[in-house]
Amino acid sequence: MFSNTLGYRYRVKVFAKFKIHPFDVDECEHEDMALDAFVSCAEPDDELAQKIVDRLERGSAEEEDRGGYRVCWHERDFLLGAMINRSIEQSIEHSKRVICVLSGAFLRSEFCMLEFRTAWHWNLLKGKHRLIVVKCDGVDEALTAAARDAVAGVEDVRMFLSTYTYIKHGSDDWWHRLLYVMPTNRLPNDDPNFHHGFFAGADNDTGKLSL
Repeated sequence: MFSNTLGYRYRVKVFAKFKIHPFDVDECEHEDMALDAFVSCAEPDDELAQKIVDRLERGSAEEEDRGGYRVCWHERDFLLGAMINRSIEQSIEHSKRVICVLSGAFLRSEFCMLEFRTAWHWNLLKGKHRLIVVKCDGVDEALTAAARDAVAGVEDVRMFLSTYTYIKHGSDDWWHRLLYVMPTNRLPNDDPNFHHGFFAGADNDTGKLSL
């Protein structure tokens, strides 16, 4: 699904024009999924993350995006007082996609890197490519600095970028590429209290992820 082949680029173009996935199926069927996507970003990138979340949830009449995805954004949806490590694990384990807004600030954030490493672990464990990286400007330089400072998880980020196709933010088709790799079947998104119920009890779980 993420390979940068001519076939992949053709599929994206077909999707952008006709809003269909001509060759793909929802590979998350029969799994215990509660979210279509979990969005991870550093605080300086909140504005971009907010735009991604709003468009996935509400769509865009101008480009005929129908939205309707059930999305979790940690800045908005994590419960105050809940165990942060458990909330991250729970969100990623039960999300069809994890969208990381990769920037220099992301690489410097302990919790963002934890979210990336957890999603990368689930990718490897499941043998399925559900981690979506939206790469912002300046990341290559920031990766070099992070490697020099021995930031935990930076080699995982480098391996991902060298192995899978990422989405370059600001490119002409970046939004169509993001929509294309979203799940084809949306979960119901009509309960305003869903996130509260989903995370309730996360702070009572004794399972923790190591930083």
